[in-house]
Order: sequence, then C-alpha cells, then structure tokens
Amino acid sequence: MSITTKYIILAGTSKAATTSVFNYLADHPKICGSHIKQTNYFLNQDTQDSLGLHSTYSYTKDFKDYKNYFNSNNQEKYNLEATPDYMYYPETIYRLQSFSNLYDTKIVLILRHPVSRFKSWYNFGKQQGSIDQNITFKDYYKKSKEYLGDSNPSLMAYKTGFYSNYLKTIFDAFKREDIIICFYEDLTSNPQDFMLELSDNLNIEKQFYNNYNFSHFNKTVKTKSKLLNKTYNGFRSFYIKFLNKGKLGVKIGQYLKNILSPLYKKINTTKISTDHVDQDIIKKLHEDYQQEILKIKTLIPKTPW
Repeated sequence: MSITTKYIILAGTSKAATTSVFNYLADHPKICGSHIKQTNYFLNQDTQDSLGLHSTYSYTKDFKDYKNYFNSNNQEKYNLEATPDYMYYPETIYRLQSFSNLYDTKIVLILRHPVSRFKSWYNFGKQQGSIDQNITFKDYYKKSKEYLGDSNPSLMAYKTGFYSNYLKTIFDAFKREDIIICFYEDLTSNPQDFMLELSDNLNIEKQFYNNYNFSHFNKTVKTKSKLLNKTYNGFRSFYIKFLNKGKLGVKIGQYLKNILSPLYKKINTTKISTDHVDQDIIKKLHEDYQQEILKIKTLIPKTPW
C-alpha cells in the first residue's frame, strides 16, 4: 500500500511553547494542523484518565480514526499535531513507532532549560488550579521533588525535567533523521531564525516566515474565579471527548476557539506576577539538574544551556 501523507508530531516537552510552534507551522500552506492541537490520541486510556485528558477518537492499532483530526487537501505535505505529554510515556512512544512504520513521520521535541521550565510550571499550575494559589515557590519545590504520582503534571514538573530519561527511549524508537530537537531559548530569542531552521529540517519552503507575525500563544495568566475556570475546563473537556466529531463538531470547535475562549480569557484571567521566586531554591534547582544537563549535552551536543 502506497501512503503519501506525511506527519509532524510535536511530542514534547510541556511548557516549551509547543502551542506557538504548532500555530506557526499550521499557518504554513504545506501543513495541515489538526483541528484540535492536542489530540492525545497516542496516550493510552489509563494515562488520559490519570491526567484528566481526553481524545475524541480512541486509539486502534490500525490508526483508523486518526485521519479524522485533519482536513487535508492535496496541496499539503504534512499533517500536524502537538501533544507534549507523548514524550513521557514509553507505551506512547512505541505506539508512535508503529505509526511511523506506516506513515512518514517527523518527531519534533522542543526542550527548555529544566529550571526555567520548573518556574513556568509553578505559575501555570496556579492558573490551572492544580496547585494552591498561595503556595510558596519553596513549598512547591519540596512538593514536586517528593511527588511520586502521575496524575498532577504541575507536581510532576521536577521529575519530567530530567529529559535524558525520556530521550533514550525516543532515540531507540526512531531513526535519528526523523527526530528534530529544538530549544525554547532559541525560539524566544529569535522566532524567525527558529522557524527558518525548522523549515529546513522539514524540507518546506522557509520563505513563508520572512514576513510572518510571530504571536505568542498560551501565555500563563492568573485565574480570577476558580469556579468559572473549573466550569470552563469541564465544558471544554466534555466537548473534546463527545462532541468534537464531524464537520459540524469541528465548526463548533472553531467557534469555541475563536470566540468563546478569548471571551473567557478576557473575563476570567489577568496578568500573573512572577516576581516571588525564591532565589535560594533556584540555586538548588540548578544544582539538582547540573548532572542531568551534562547527560543531555552528551545526547544532544548543540544544547544551548
């Protein structure tokens, strides 16, 4: 069977601007982005349940329904999705490996300095309500370092910053030329150069980004009302799980994305303060990750940290 459709899967890491990169890529005329960025399709059901995530279509070994996430046409070279949690689960990596045996697939990982990422999770966890709004950075560090569970991504921030534990599995599962490693720091310092290099790696026309408007997506904010936030997230999860199917469901999803979500953010979010970070804890984090960064540099010599 001849299959010509190619895929780009942004598979990690969380809190590394994958939403922004997804949108930049999806705007390219040779790329079709999934109608919902984070499909969660390759995560097993237990993992989804543990993390409170949902996939509109259930995973099957023949990937029967996966194409339903994309409204492709013959002019496009790639289908694209972004689920950062893929990086952390070996079973998911093996599912992706099976998928890549049938479909030409590029696995894109965007890494961020573990300390910077940990700080981001501290603020994002407050936004999501997964950690207490009044928790100090010191107490957050202690809780995350001691956390052994797998149901609270905010508290998993310390553990998931040890990227080498996950990179080895990924490197074993895919051909090296099918793995593209990028860095959050390169993106934030010069998004155009970042996208030009990524375009080269994907073999798509990079001139598209010469005059492109690089907006910032999914900024961390402070939630005003916990009840409204819970209601909004609950409705969104229900829609993704049960209603986001077919042409009508996708159209409703676009309405929610373009109209309702911005309205919610305007009503119930405000700019978050990131000033109250204990510098002694930052120093400890750098010490904790010192050996890890050396391991990462061994795996990825161009690491900028």
